[in-house]
Amino acid sequence: MVYVQFSMYLLKGFSLIAGLYFLLHNPKDKTTRFFVAFLALILLVDILGYIPRLINYNESLYFLKETFLKNDYWTYNPFIITGFSMYAWYFRLDLKSKLRKRIIVIAIILLNIVGYTDLLYNQIFFTAHSKLIFLMGFLMIVMSISFYYYELLNSDRILMINKSVKMYVSIGYLFYNLICMPVWIYSDKYYNYLNPNFAALYSFTISLAHILLYSTYIFAFIYCAKKYNQTNIPLKTSTQR
Repeated sequence: MVYVQFSMYLLKGFSLIAGLYFLLHNPKDKTTRFFVAFLALILLVDILGYIPRLINYNESLYFLKETFLKNDYWTYNPFIITGFSMYAWYFRLDLKSKLRKRIIVIAIILLNIVGYTDLLYNQIFFTAHSKLIFLMGFLMIVMSISFYYYELLNSDRILMINKSVKMYVSIGYLFYNLICMPVWIYSDKYYNYLNPNFAALYSFTISLAHILLYSTYIFAFIYCAKKYNQTNIPLKTSTQR
């Protein structure tokens, strides 16, 4: 398990490096700059999320087992909300329709209000994940990506879509959520009963999904690095309103 987690850290680190490589060739791409900054945040949160393991394996830190630091819910619960919000904002950045952009902003605000209310009202901020947040976040991402695809299909950029970083990100993240959503929804229920079969399935599924996701990001950054300028053309669309 330790080796698997370390491999995940390496993969996320490589995706960040690949993103910086892309920006080296395309320093004016503000949208991808936002996404690369988000990848750096993901890596930082994962490092913070390792604190409970340090406590469990270091006797001198055992006194922290009686604090909220004993698990990583305090790190990942707010980050799950932030992560969904930043992904939605990332797809909002290239939209031209003011209406669709406004809808995404409203969805992000609702996710944050409902999400934190659910965590605090049900007193699970430090003890469990919220299924409601996962469902709302997933629906918001599907909506944001759908808006992106809709405008893309009505613009000249569709001609060079195979060289667009955002297209690869959208495909990778959609598949990631489709793979992980079922085990996320049932994780707390079965982990409470220490079901070893589900624990093994959970670890395998999440690891596989992360490998596919960040491998897609790495490929997108490297493949599109020197081709991006060919796709960076003005967006002509008749769908703006």
